[in-house]
Amino acid sequence: MGASPGTARGDGRRAALVVAHPDDEVLWFSSLLRDVDLVLFCFEEVRSRPEWTEGRRRALADYPLPGVDSLRLTESEVFNGADWRRPECTEQGLAVTRNDDSFPAFSEAVYRANFERLRRGLGERLAQGFTRVYTHNPWGEYGHEEHVQVYRAVKAVQPALGFELWVDNYCSNKSHELMLRYVNGFHSDYATAATDPGLGEQLERLYRRYGCWTWFDDYVWFTHECFQRDRDVARGEPVAGHFFPLNYLRVEAPWDREPVPRWRRVAGQLRRYLPAPVPAR
Repeated sequence: MGASPGTARGDGRRAALVVAHPDDEVLWFSSLLRDVDLVLFCFEEVRSRPEWTEGRRRALADYPLPGVDSLRLTESEVFNGADWRRPECTEQGLAVTRNDDSFPAFSEAVYRANFERLRRGLGERLAQGFTRVYTHNPWGEYGHEEHVQVYRAVKAVQPALGFELWVDNYCSNKSHELMLRYVNGFHSDYATAATDPGLGEQLERLYRRYGCWTWFDDYVWFTHECFQRDRDVARGEPVAGHFFPLNYLRVEAPWDREPVPRWRRVAGQLRRYLPAPVPAR
């Protein structure tokens, strides 16, 4: 395939990994974590879940790998705000609307404003000699609006900084429709690497210790993951192309659920204000 998923030490090249939230780095990029020179997190504060905010800060302070930094932005809490059956792309990411599943601090305005904050912060951090940058794919892995936004922000600063941009291969039944929009024009310029389940479990324990692990309790890491070089399709190129293998996840999509009585939806909203239980150490 002619591509390396990491960065060759000693050749003067430097690689960075940019992810939206703490724990994204190990879920989608475990094969890279020991090789990149910088792991840059974008969001830390979650206003409706202050225990996550504090847990993330403590986890990053206790992080077992070097080269970790954070923009320390506040989440917009727009998760599940997009219409994933018919997603509408915007400059800032995706069109989002508050709904019955929204977090209490859902804010479309913060989502829009965060795009400019990301551009400024990423423009500063990635201007430090990085020749290759890895980040979320354009469909947000399993379907997260802030993952899509981080991809777009990294893509926005790429022309001025001139780094190679690579994205991962995770997808789900929820994000499948958006993923299909990016099939045409892809080529076989991708790299495959073995995941690091041992490091994954170590970091999962770290996040659990501080009460900010956000993924499935019984998640099992894939054996391999792929990275596709992201590039714009030039006018006149064939519309067909090769696509990399997908690591496909099954998640609960909003349309999978049965209608919920209004009283139960209200009760669910109230529960969001209660602190989450902290796992036993």
